[in-house]
Amino acid sequence: MTGAFISWTPENGRTAELAEALGIPAHFIHRPGRFGLTGRYARQHAATRRLLQEQRPDTVVLMLPPAIALLSLGRRRTAPRLIVDLHTGFFLDPKWRWARGPALAAIRRRGGLAIVTNTHLQHECARAGVEAVVLHDVVQDRDALPHTGELLCPLSYANDEPVPEILAAARLTPELRWTLTGRAPDAVRAAAPGNVRFTGFVAPEEFDRLTRSSGAVIALTTRPHTMQRAGYEALHAGVPHVTSDFPELREFYGDAAAYTAPDGAAIAAAARSVLQDRDLFAERTRLLRAQRRAEQRPVLVQLTAALAAASPAHSGSAAPADLMPKGAA
Repeated sequence: MTGAFISWTPENGRTAELAEALGIPAHFIHRPGRFGLTGRYARQHAATRRLLQEQRPDTVVLMLPPAIALLSLGRRRTAPRLIVDLHTGFFLDPKWRWARGPALAAIRRRGGLAIVTNTHLQHECARAGVEAVVLHDVVQDRDALPHTGELLCPLSYANDEPVPEILAAARLTPELRWTLTGRAPDAVRAAAPGNVRFTGFVAPEEFDRLTRSSGAVIALTTRPHTMQRAGYEALHAGVPHVTSDFPELREFYGDAAAYTAPDGAAIAAAARSVLQDRDLFAERTRLLRAQRRAEQRPVLVQLTAALAAASPAHSGSAAPADLMPKGAA
């Protein structure tokens, strides 16, 4: 069995961890340069084609978005078996929504299998005739560090992050310290109260330390059906967190998280609550981590079987229905 997990990003924790769990290499293909986004995509397309021609994997696991990466796989008759890791942005980000229909049709024609993070997105795939399995980020066991009491807000300043509301919450809690990661726009820095610290971009090792030593993680989105990487990171580290009040998040985290509307006062109240009862939330998080890790093992086994089915040592391909989690709708 040979496989390759391809992501058109500089790095991605989900890609790296899922590739490791499946026993295949992760390839991060990101080629910035002249001519903006068009030039970057052209270079990444060429780099992906070279990788596939040189390594000739039996199966490619491709992270989407961007949907345009599908064009790099070549003709259906000669292309490797396809598994796609469909992030929520593939379905709901306004800049990629136009590509959802054509991309799902292309995945269906290739007999591809999709990985998604919740049943709503699984049903979206089913409506397009694409089989999908639900798999959250691969659960890791990381020991928490002595906590600093800081509230860590991992941000990319994307269009689904309630940044003004987070700043409003910080303004309402002058006794708390808020740490915002990512490259904050100048306007955000100018609007922040004095108890907000901006780290800028941090390396993965430093981000891991910040997460494990935080009093709590604030992982918020205004986009429904979205699982945030920051919430998974908090779970992995056994650190309490505040997240958005959406059904999928409540279903996954249960009583191990505090929930809030995208409103400054509500975020402030949730942050105070989780810090006040931090030991309780931390214990619930550790118990949930063990539970979710046990639950995802069968799906990882099924995906590994899908990779093996594409190997020349196996005849045919696994039927998509055989790859569905037991009891999936």
